[in-house]
Amino acid sequence: MVHMQVPKDLVKVKIKTESAIIKGNVHTLVNGRLSDYMTSHVGKFIPVTDAEIFYTEKTRTDLEENGVKREVVFINVEKIEMIEYL
Repeated sequence: MVHMQVPKDLVKVKIKTESAIIKGNVHTLVNGRLSDYMTSHVGKFIPVTDAEIFYTEKTRTDLEENGVKREVVFINVEKIEMIEYL
């Protein structure tokens, strides 16, 4: 089986949702715009690698402390309130 890899750019971002702020990396097509990447993923989840999560409100009492680090998290594009380059 042949595996082909699509070249990607690593883009450092900060994403704000209703319940958290996530700092990490989004992988876009080489020389692609972040806005085009986000538009093409409406209704889908995007992976954010090397993610650090800061909760803005506690939705459950057993939520972990702020600054939780994860290798990858998946974020629903429709729940993103703001995204900015870091």
